Amino acid sequence: MNKKRILTISLCALMLTGCSGHNTSVSNGDSTLMTVGDTSYTKNDVYTLLKNTSGTSDGMTHIQSIIYNKEVGKTKAMKEEAEKQYESYTSASDDFEKQIKAQGYTKKTYINEVILPTIQADKLLDKYFQDNKKAIKKKYKPSMAIIIQCDSEKKANQALAELKKGTAQKDVISKYQSSDSNFSDSATLITTKTSGVPTRLVKTLYNQSNTGLVDEVFTSDDEDSNTAYVAILQTNSYSKLVSKLKDSLSSDSDLSSECMKYYLKKYNFEVHDQDIFDYLRSNNPEYLVNHPELAESSSNSSNS
Repeated sequence: MNKKRILTISLCALMLTGCSGHNTSVSNGDSTLMTVGDTSYTKNDVYTLLKNTSGTSDGMTHIQSIIYNKEVGKTKAMKEEAEKQYESYTSASDDFEKQIKAQGYTKKTYINEVILPTIQADKLLDKYFQDNKKAIKKKYKPSMAIIIQCDSEKKANQALAELKKGTAQKDVISKYQSSDSNFSDSATLITTKTSGVPTRLVKTLYNQSNTGLVDEVFTSDDEDSNTAYVAILQTNSYSKLVSKLKDSLSSDSDLSSECMKYYLKKYNFEVHDQDIFDYLRSNNPEYLVNHPELAESSSNSSNS
């Protein structure tokens, strides 16, 4: 029998475990926690206050922690790396420990709650590039290639002809590379995120079965541009490119979001509290993985 794993969290009895439609409450919610004069505050009062002030952000942080622990754990090497990072922070600033203490941290809690999760997030991204390899390859179409960017299609055809005759690459590049080219004589990582590169060139490099000179010229996607390109494929092997691909995309916020969405979906993450559901629908609809139509709707609205 196929039992789908469901990711649940508890934050002051805040349960994120289902679909929208109602607001959750704590067990024994009517129990009085404190009294000020004639006013009493129950568990439900405190729960509602926490939920409305930081419930969603704290909840998502806790969810991430659960995923980190399930997928990459906390290894001895990670803990040692966290210790080294902490020591580097204290060495760089005499006030560092005073600053984190003012924020309510001890050395131990800062390492466990701030540094280690950052290390785990990076390790999770490594794992994501393997776990979701097929989709990542399809989306980014990575390759390494030497690109000769020419000022015209005529020059690109001349450069291609000289390369086919056996003229040295460096000489061809020196002669035909545009003065305002985005490329050098070294191989460059090419993906669907590489700006200015023709779409057909990206696809051709990705699908090319043999390395070496690509026997065609690629014109710019911009109809008003005369720029044309010649390419020499170095490799499109994912295993050889994955590290460079990760480094190249590390600043892309979409990547972190896609990574978290992948593992939220793996653990069948759902939200049962209406307020939190509404917050995520407005701010991070992609995290409502069992409601993909909400993310699509948000994307269409932002593009319109």
